[in-house]
Amino acid sequence: MQSAGRVILQRIVRAVLTLWLVVSVVFFILHFSGDPVALLLSDTATPAQIEALRAQLGLDQPLPVQYAKYLGSLVRGDFGNSLRQRQPAMHLVLARFPATLQLAAAAFLLAAVVGLGMGILAAVYRGRVWDRVAMVFTSIIQSGPPFFIGILLILIFSVRLGWLPSSGRGSFKQLILPAITLSGFTMASLTRLSRSALLDVFRNDYIRTARAKGLRESSILTRHALRNAALPLITVAGLELGGLLTGAVITETVFAWPGIGRLAVNSVSTRDYPVVQAAVLFIAAIFVLINFLIDCSYAMIDPRVRGV
Repeated sequence: MQSAGRVILQRIVRAVLTLWLVVSVVFFILHFSGDPVALLLSDTATPAQIEALRAQLGLDQPLPVQYAKYLGSLVRGDFGNSLRQRQPAMHLVLARFPATLQLAAAAFLLAAVVGLGMGILAAVYRGRVWDRVAMVFTSIIQSGPPFFIGILLILIFSVRLGWLPSSGRGSFKQLILPAITLSGFTMASLTRLSRSALLDVFRNDYIRTARAKGLRESSILTRHALRNAALPLITVAGLELGGLLTGAVITETVFAWPGIGRLAVNSVSTRDYPVVQAAVLFIAAIFVLINFLIDCSYAMIDPRVRGV
């Protein structure tokens, strides 16, 4: 069995390689998408002005040279400056992170409470009303794209009923609709997975033994079933949390939520390379960190993972 230090080192190397691949792919895709100078200057700009700005931004150099310089800057902790706002790119990303984190955390909490609750009820009352309601609900939620659900919620609760604001950030009411929209797919996934995991556990011999001993169903569920069904749930929950952080782009755009996703969309439209690259790198690093923490949590939950 490998030592814990060697396993951790392997995962760190894997994380670094993952981030390097993400950075490389984003770098080349952005640079092949078009020239930002055309958007930074007016239509009346002379060729001399265009070439001067390209030289100032370092875009006149061959692409491999730009790539090598960019990697060197990353190693030094320099993520570049925004082409439009003339501020450090990572500073702009970090300034938007609290808004994205707030939205993702609210959506994840809502998805976990409702999704796990519905999944447990569907498994315990398999084939009954609760089970049918949960499966129909998840099918409807998973079939609707986030932008459609978001617009539908705005039309109902903001335009027609006037109960909730349709955009912006600041009050709790402004968080409700974006959180519901963002949590939908994760909620449905956790419902289906928790139902499936519990049904698999219920088929095991130790569950039948516990019932033969006369233990209450609530005790069997909390002490035996949920604990053994926790590993796949934690894996998917962690990935879904990372997905909420990275997948909030559409939701933030629909509700004008001032997070990293909206910043990235605006930066892509203006070809602000450094900001897009900093945003993608930051989100990728969070995703890798969440996966690492999930791996570490396995040993705490299931002794078999530690080889005990």
